[in-house]
Amino acid sequence: MVSWRHCLVCNVVSVKRFLLVFFAVLQCAVLFSGCAKLPDTLEIPQSEMEAVSGRFQQWIAGQKQCRAGIDARASITLSSIWQKGTLSGYLQAMSPSYLKFLGINPLGQPHVIFVTNGEGFRFVSVPDKTEYKGTVKGASYTKYAPQGFLPEHGFYWLTGRLHPGRITILDVSLDEEERGYWFDLSYGNGTRSLVLFDDEKNVMLRHIVLNAEGEKILNVFYDDYVEGACPLPGKITVTSLLHNSSMELVLADWLPDASLSKVDFTYFSPPDFKRVVVQ
Repeated sequence: MVSWRHCLVCNVVSVKRFLLVFFAVLQCAVLFSGCAKLPDTLEIPQSEMEAVSGRFQQWIAGQKQCRAGIDARASITLSSIWQKGTLSGYLQAMSPSYLKFLGINPLGQPHVIFVTNGEGFRFVSVPDKTEYKGTVKGASYTKYAPQGFLPEHGFYWLTGRLHPGRITILDVSLDEEERGYWFDLSYGNGTRSLVLFDDEKNVMLRHIVLNAEGEKILNVFYDDYVEGACPLPGKITVTSLLHNSSMELVLADWLPDASLSKVDFTYFSPPDFKRVVVQ
């Protein structure tokens, strides 16, 4: 594992309470989404549609040349009617589904550790000396994970990209506020996506996943992109109209050309830690 860099933590809440709020925000994001209003758009001429579609397809193709790993300082802020708190630390991710988050306490010591390879996961609460282990297809994980978020493509959600696979453009329209173009996409598996694409900066600003009934099941905003050949979002936000809740992930201090391997996403807690298998 590469060395973690120094950081400070502000407004850290207890691990258990933080996780409860975290799961609640995810559930709220799902609950409010089906009845939320879809974005307003304007029709565009066929010639404009073809031109912007070409730029969009070039953007997708260009993602293959982007780095497959990221290493950055991270801060997760949860805000709801129940509580507000921030947990800071470091985030590593690697294509297609590897993820590690190391939460740090105010003394710069490991507080929580979350690791997944897109199939299994480990969550370690250091103060409690407890490790929770399970699979992403288990009942506990799927109960709280938001619909539409596929753990096997976690890296792409964090980097503001679309995961590889068959993508069909169903329609293209101009955002009513002219922030970019909305692409109605089909993946051939019963789900659709609405993607707000800034064709001038070549970045995705918003990603809405729809189910077979056309209801919103996931709503993600991307902002504060770091400029470069492959821009990376500095802020990722999931919002909920229900209970006025939000979850914000801020990424900064990216390590250039992060070189990661599967070894970086393994973790074994100390022998004296309690181990709990989560079904």
